[in-house]
Amino acid sequence: MKARQNPLNKFEAFMQRLIERPFARLFPSRLEPVEIERRLERALDDNTLLQGEGRRLAPNVYDIYLSIKDHQQLAPGQAMLVRDWQNHLVEYARRHHYTLRTMPIIRLHAESSMGPGEIRVEVEMGDGQGGDGLMATQALSPEQLAQIRAALPQNQFGGSSPQQPPVPQSPTPASSPNHYGPPAGNNPPSMPGVQQTAAVPPARLTIRLPQSGQQVYRIEKPVVNIGRQLSNDIIVEDKRVSRYHAQVKYQPDGNFAIFDLGSTNGITINGIPNMRQHVLRNGDRFTIGSYDFYFERR
Repeated sequence: MKARQNPLNKFEAFMQRLIERPFARLFPSRLEPVEIERRLERALDDNTLLQGEGRRLAPNVYDIYLSIKDHQQLAPGQAMLVRDWQNHLVEYARRHHYTLRTMPIIRLHAESSMGPGEIRVEVEMGDGQGGDGLMATQALSPEQLAQIRAALPQNQFGGSSPQQPPVPQSPTPASSPNHYGPPAGNNPPSMPGVQQTAAVPPARLTIRLPQSGQQVYRIEKPVVNIGRQLSNDIIVEDKRVSRYHAQVKYQPDGNFAIFDLGSTNGITINGIPNMRQHVLRNGDRFTIGSYDFYFERR
Protein backbone atom coordinates (compact mmCIF):
# COMPACT_ATOMS: atom_id res chain seq x y z
CA MET A 1 0.00 0.00 0.00
CA LYS A 2 1.08 3.58 -0.53
CA ALA A 3 2.53 5.35 2.50
CA ARG A 4 0.45 8.29 3.69
CA GLN A 5 2.44 11.49 3.65
CA ASN A 6 1.94 14.31 6.13
CA PRO A 7 0.12 17.20 4.30
CA LEU A 8 2.80 19.69 5.40
CA ASN A 9 5.58 17.41 4.12
CA LYS A 10 3.65 16.95 0.89
CA PHE A 11 3.43 20.73 0.41
CA GLU A 12 7.15 21.12 1.20
CA ALA A 13 8.01 18.43 -1.33
CA PHE A 14 5.88 20.19 -3.96
CA MET A 15 7.62 23.53 -3.31
CA GLN A 16 11.01 21.86 -3.46
CA ARG A 17 10.21 20.31 -6.85
CA LEU A 18 8.96 23.68 -8.04
CA ILE A 19 12.32 25.25 -7.19
CA GLU A 20 14.66 22.38 -8.05
CA ARG A 21 13.29 21.47 -11.47
CA PRO A 22 14.02 24.82 -13.25
CA PHE A 23 17.41 24.99 -11.50
CA ALA A 24 18.33 21.49 -12.65
CA ARG A 25 17.31 22.27 -16.23
CA LEU A 26 19.25 25.56 -16.33
CA PHE A 27 22.39 24.21 -14.66
CA PRO A 28 22.59 20.50 -15.48
CA SER A 29 25.37 18.58 -13.75
CA ARG A 30 26.33 14.96 -13.28
CA LEU A 31 23.99 13.22 -10.85
CA GLU A 32 25.93 11.73 -7.94
CA PRO A 33 24.75 8.65 -6.00
CA VAL A 34 24.95 10.57 -2.72
CA GLU A 35 22.18 12.90 -3.97
CA ILE A 36 19.88 9.92 -4.41
CA GLU A 37 20.91 8.62 -0.99
CA ARG A 38 19.87 11.91 0.63
CA ARG A 39 16.56 11.85 -1.27
CA LEU A 40 15.89 8.32 -0.04
CA GLU A 41 16.50 9.47 3.55
CA ARG A 42 14.01 12.30 3.06
CA ALA A 43 11.43 9.96 1.52
CA LEU A 44 11.79 7.62 4.49
CA ASP A 45 11.42 10.46 7.01
CA ASP A 46 8.42 12.00 5.25
CA ASN A 47 6.44 8.78 4.89
CA THR A 48 6.65 7.01 8.25
CA LEU A 49 3.41 5.82 9.86
CA LEU A 50 2.81 6.24 13.58
CA GLN A 51 2.09 2.97 15.38
CA GLY A 52 1.40 1.98 18.97
CA GLU A 53 3.79 2.97 21.76
CA GLY A 54 5.18 5.81 19.67
CA ARG A 55 6.84 3.55 17.11
CA ARG A 56 7.08 4.63 13.49
CA LEU A 57 6.85 2.24 10.56
CA ALA A 58 9.07 3.22 7.64
CA PRO A 59 8.25 2.44 4.00
CA ASN A 60 10.19 -0.48 2.58
CA VAL A 61 9.62 -0.09 -1.19
CA TYR A 62 11.33 2.81 -2.98
CA ASP A 63 10.87 3.58 -6.69
CA ILE A 64 13.42 6.11 -7.96
CA TYR A 65 12.58 7.96 -11.19
CA LEU A 66 15.40 9.64 -13.13
CA SER A 67 15.97 11.13 -16.55
CA ILE A 68 16.98 8.73 -19.30
CA LYS A 69 20.49 10.21 -19.33
CA ASP A 70 20.98 9.84 -15.56
CA HIS A 71 19.54 6.33 -15.61
CA GLN A 72 21.99 5.29 -18.34
CA GLN A 73 24.85 6.86 -16.40
CA LEU A 74 24.08 4.83 -13.27
CA ALA A 75 23.20 1.58 -15.03
CA PRO A 76 26.72 0.03 -15.11
CA GLY A 77 26.97 0.13 -11.31
CA GLN A 78 23.28 -0.21 -10.51
CA ALA A 79 23.50 -3.49 -8.58
CA MET A 80 26.13 -2.23 -6.16
CA LEU A 81 24.54 1.19 -5.81
CA VAL A 82 21.23 -0.40 -4.82
CA ARG A 83 23.01 -2.60 -2.32
CA ASP A 84 24.75 0.41 -0.74
CA TRP A 85 21.49 2.37 -0.56
CA GLN A 86 19.71 -0.57 1.07
CA ASN A 87 22.40 -0.92 3.72
CA HIS A 88 22.32 2.82 4.31
CA LEU A 89 18.54 2.89 4.81
CA VAL A 90 18.71 0.02 7.31
CA GLU A 91 21.31 1.87 9.37
CA TYR A 92 19.43 5.18 9.00
CA ALA A 93 16.21 3.55 10.26
CA ARG A 94 18.05 2.01 13.19
CA ARG A 95 19.61 5.35 14.21
CA HIS A 96 16.21 7.09 14.11
CA HIS A 97 14.33 4.26 15.88
CA TYR A 98 12.14 3.49 12.87
CA THR A 99 10.78 0.02 12.09
CA LEU A 100 11.17 -1.56 8.66
CA ARG A 101 8.78 -4.30 7.58
CA THR A 102 11.42 -5.98 5.39
CA MET A 103 14.78 -5.21 3.84
CA PRO A 104 14.25 -2.10 1.67
CA ILE A 105 13.44 -2.79 -1.98
CA ILE A 106 14.89 -0.13 -4.30
CA ARG A 107 14.09 0.10 -8.01
CA LEU A 108 15.44 2.54 -10.60
CA HIS A 109 13.26 3.78 -13.47
CA ALA A 110 13.95 6.00 -16.48
CA GLU A 111 11.31 8.60 -17.35
CA SER A 112 11.40 10.65 -20.54
CA SER A 113 9.58 13.63 -18.99
CA MET A 114 12.35 14.25 -16.44
CA GLY A 115 15.45 16.34 -17.05
CA PRO A 116 19.07 15.63 -15.99
CA GLY A 117 19.57 16.01 -12.25
CA GLU A 118 15.90 15.57 -11.37
CA ILE A 119 14.97 12.86 -8.86
CA ARG A 120 11.54 11.60 -7.85
CA VAL A 121 11.10 8.97 -5.17
CA GLU A 122 7.79 7.16 -4.63
CA VAL A 123 7.39 4.87 -1.64
CA GLU A 124 5.11 2.04 -0.55
CA MET A 125 4.55 -0.11 2.51
CA GLY A 126 5.17 -3.59 1.11
CA ASP A 127 3.91 -6.71 2.84
CA GLY A 128 6.34 -8.74 4.92
CA GLN A 129 7.01 -12.42 4.39
CA GLY A 130 5.46 -14.62 7.05
CA GLY A 131 3.65 -13.29 10.15
CA ASP A 132 3.88 -9.59 10.55
CA GLY A 133 7.35 -9.63 8.98
CA LEU A 134 8.55 -6.68 11.02
CA MET A 135 12.25 -5.98 11.18
CA ALA A 136 12.81 -3.95 14.36
CA THR A 137 15.76 -1.94 13.11
CA GLN A 138 15.90 0.13 16.27
CA ALA A 139 16.90 -3.03 18.17
CA LEU A 140 19.40 -4.44 15.67
CA SER A 141 22.94 -5.04 16.86
CA PRO A 142 25.96 -4.59 14.55
CA GLU A 143 26.15 -8.40 14.30
CA GLN A 144 22.53 -8.60 13.15
CA LEU A 145 23.11 -5.86 10.61
CA ALA A 146 26.05 -7.85 9.25
CA GLN A 147 23.81 -10.90 8.90
CA ILE A 148 21.21 -8.85 7.01
CA ARG A 149 23.86 -7.57 4.61
CA ALA A 150 25.18 -11.09 4.05
CA ALA A 151 21.67 -12.30 3.11
CA LEU A 152 20.98 -9.36 0.79
CA PRO A 153 19.88 -10.50 -2.72
CA GLN A 154 22.06 -9.48 -5.66
CA ASN A 155 19.07 -8.33 -7.74
CA GLN A 156 16.61 -5.98 -6.01
CA PHE A 157 15.07 -4.11 -8.92
CA GLY A 158 11.65 -5.79 -8.92
CA GLY A 159 12.51 -7.63 -12.14
CA SER A 160 12.56 -11.35 -12.80
CA SER A 161 16.17 -11.72 -13.89
CA PRO A 162 18.01 -14.46 -11.99
CA GLN A 163 20.88 -13.81 -9.66
CA GLN A 164 24.32 -13.94 -11.16
CA PRO A 165 26.56 -16.75 -9.92
CA PRO A 166 29.23 -15.74 -7.42
CA VAL A 167 32.61 -14.78 -8.80
CA PRO A 168 35.19 -17.58 -8.36
CA GLN A 169 37.48 -16.74 -5.47
CA SER A 170 41.21 -17.08 -5.01
CA PRO A 171 42.05 -20.14 -2.87
CA THR A 172 44.16 -18.00 -0.52
CA PRO A 173 42.08 -16.04 2.03
CA ALA A 174 43.00 -12.50 3.07
CA SER A 175 45.22 -12.64 6.15
CA SER A 176 46.54 -9.08 6.38
CA PRO A 177 45.52 -5.57 5.24
CA ASN A 178 48.04 -5.69 2.39
CA HIS A 179 46.91 -9.05 1.03
CA TYR A 180 44.77 -8.51 -2.06
CA GLY A 181 42.12 -11.18 -1.90
CA PRO A 182 38.53 -11.26 -0.58
CA PRO A 183 37.86 -12.58 2.94
CA ALA A 184 37.03 -16.27 3.01
CA GLY A 185 33.34 -17.03 2.50
CA ASN A 186 32.39 -13.48 1.49
CA ASN A 187 31.91 -13.31 -2.27
CA PRO A 188 31.54 -9.84 -3.84
CA PRO A 189 28.61 -9.38 -6.21
CA SER A 190 29.29 -9.79 -9.90
CA MET A 191 28.08 -7.63 -12.74
CA PRO A 192 25.82 -9.14 -15.41
CA GLY A 193 27.07 -9.86 -18.89
CA VAL A 194 30.36 -11.51 -17.90
CA GLN A 195 30.97 -15.21 -18.49
CA GLN A 196 32.32 -16.48 -15.20
CA THR A 197 33.85 -19.55 -16.85
CA ALA A 198 35.80 -17.60 -19.48
CA ALA A 199 39.52 -18.36 -19.74
CA VAL A 200 41.38 -15.25 -18.66
CA PRO A 201 44.72 -14.49 -20.37
CA PRO A 202 47.73 -13.65 -18.15
CA ALA A 203 47.52 -10.10 -16.79
CA ARG A 204 48.42 -8.31 -13.60
CA LEU A 205 48.10 -5.06 -11.69
CA THR A 206 51.10 -3.57 -9.94
CA ILE A 207 49.74 -1.48 -7.09
CA ARG A 208 51.74 1.35 -5.53
CA LEU A 209 50.57 1.87 -1.96
CA PRO A 210 50.71 5.22 -0.12
CA GLN A 211 53.25 4.12 2.51
CA SER A 212 54.25 0.49 2.05
CA GLY A 213 55.82 0.04 -1.37
CA GLN A 214 54.23 -2.09 -4.07
CA GLN A 215 52.03 -5.16 -4.34
CA VAL A 216 51.28 -7.28 -7.40
CA TYR A 217 47.78 -8.63 -8.03
CA ARG A 218 47.52 -11.32 -10.73
CA ILE A 219 44.24 -11.17 -12.63
CA GLU A 220 43.06 -14.77 -12.73
CA LYS A 221 39.27 -14.37 -13.02
CA PRO A 222 36.87 -12.42 -15.27
CA VAL A 223 35.80 -9.85 -12.66
CA VAL A 224 38.03 -8.05 -10.14
CA ASN A 225 36.29 -5.75 -7.64
CA ILE A 226 38.08 -2.71 -6.23
CA GLY A 227 36.87 -0.57 -3.32
CA ARG A 228 36.87 0.16 0.39
CA GLN A 229 34.48 -2.64 1.40
CA LEU A 230 36.26 -5.72 2.80
CA SER A 231 34.47 -8.04 0.35
CA ASN A 232 36.36 -6.55 -2.62
CA ASP A 233 39.23 -8.39 -4.29
CA ILE A 234 41.47 -5.32 -3.99
CA ILE A 235 40.78 -3.30 -0.85
CA VAL A 236 41.69 0.40 -1.06
CA GLU A 237 41.93 1.84 2.42
CA ASP A 238 41.07 5.45 1.64
CA LYS A 239 38.02 7.44 2.81
CA ARG A 240 37.73 9.07 -0.62
CA VAL A 241 37.08 5.67 -2.17
CA SER A 242 33.55 4.24 -2.38
CA ARG A 243 32.72 0.91 -0.80
CA TYR A 244 32.34 -0.58 -4.29
CA HIS A 245 34.34 1.76 -6.48
CA ALA A 246 35.40 0.02 -9.69
CA GLN A 247 35.61 -3.28 -11.56
CA VAL A 248 38.20 -4.67 -13.96
CA LYS A 249 36.39 -7.07 -16.30
CA TYR A 250 37.56 -9.41 -19.03
CA GLN A 251 35.45 -8.70 -22.11
CA PRO A 252 34.16 -11.15 -24.76
CA ASP A 253 36.33 -9.35 -27.36
CA GLY A 254 39.49 -10.40 -25.50
CA ASN A 255 40.22 -7.04 -23.87
CA PHE A 256 40.21 -6.03 -20.23
CA ALA A 257 38.17 -2.93 -19.31
CA ILE A 258 37.75 -0.92 -16.12
CA PHE A 259 34.35 0.43 -15.10
CA ASP A 260 33.47 2.99 -12.45
CA LEU A 261 30.58 1.77 -10.29
CA GLY A 262 28.93 5.14 -9.66
CA SER A 263 31.59 6.30 -7.21
CA THR A 264 31.75 9.84 -5.91
CA ASN A 265 35.31 10.62 -7.02
CA GLY A 266 35.69 8.50 -10.15
CA ILE A 267 38.93 7.09 -11.55
CA THR A 268 41.97 8.89 -12.96
CA ILE A 269 43.19 6.96 -16.01
CA ASN A 270 46.45 7.89 -17.75
CA GLY A 271 46.27 11.30 -16.08
CA ILE A 272 42.65 12.02 -17.06
CA PRO A 273 40.40 12.45 -13.97
CA ASN A 274 36.79 11.36 -13.44
CA MET A 275 36.74 8.69 -16.12
CA ARG A 276 33.90 6.19 -15.93
CA GLN A 277 35.12 3.40 -18.21
CA HIS A 278 38.17 2.55 -20.28
CA VAL A 279 39.53 -0.36 -22.31
CA LEU A 280 42.84 -1.21 -20.68
CA ARG A 281 45.95 -1.48 -22.82
CA ASN A 282 49.33 -2.82 -21.80
CA GLY A 283 51.10 -0.11 -19.76
CA ASP A 284 47.97 1.86 -18.81
CA ARG A 285 47.97 3.52 -15.40
CA PHE A 286 45.01 4.46 -13.24
CA THR A 287 44.51 5.91 -9.76
CA ILE A 288 41.80 5.14 -7.21
CA GLY A 289 42.08 7.25 -4.07
CA SER A 290 45.75 7.26 -3.03
CA TYR A 291 46.53 3.94 -4.76
CA ASP A 292 48.22 3.88 -8.19
CA PHE A 293 47.72 0.90 -10.51
CA TYR A 294 49.86 -0.23 -13.47
CA PHE A 295 48.22 -2.69 -15.88
CA GLU A 296 50.24 -5.30 -17.78
CA ARG A 297 49.32 -8.12 -20.15
CA ARG A 298 51.77 -10.96 -20.58
